[in-house]
Amino acid sequence: MKSIARLCSVFVVLLAGVAQAQELAPIPDMHIPAVPYANSGVETGESVIFVDPVVYTGTMFRHVKYTDVHEMSPCAAPKLIMVKNPCADESCCEPAMVCIEICVPTCGCEEVTCRRFGNRIRYDYGKYAVDVRIKRDHIQVDYQD
Repeated sequence: MKSIARLCSVFVVLLAGVAQAQELAPIPDMHIPAVPYANSGVETGESVIFVDPVVYTGTMFRHVKYTDVHEMSPCAAPKLIMVKNPCADESCCEPAMVCIEICVPTCGCEEVTCRRFGNRIRYDYGKYAVDVRIKRDHIQVDYQD
C-alpha cells in the first residue's frame, strides 16, 4: 500500500511540473580533452601526468598504505590509476574518484578484476599481482608474488 502511495505522489509531482510548463535544465557537455600519446610532441619536462585513458593534472591521494613492497616485481614501473574516493559521500564536495600510484610489471599482459562494487581491484600479471582495497579512510595497495 505504501509503494502505491509513493508511486502516486511521484506521478502527481511529475504532472504538476508539466502543468506549470517547467523546462528541464540542459545537461552540461562533459568534454574530456584528447589524450596525448607518446609521439604527440609533449616534452618530458612539461607537467603532464598520463593516466589510462584520462589525462590527470590534479593532486595525488595521500592516504595510501603500501604493504608487502618486497614482493613487488623487479621490472616494475609506476602506473597511475583512478579509484573510488574512500572519503567521499553524498553530503560533501569531495571528488568521487582519486588518483593513486601503483608499480606494475612492464612485461606481460594485465588482467583487471573488480569486486565489491569497486572496493576491491586486482591487477594480475601472472606471477605478480597488485591488490587495491578501498578502506573506510584510506586505500591499501598490497603487492603479491
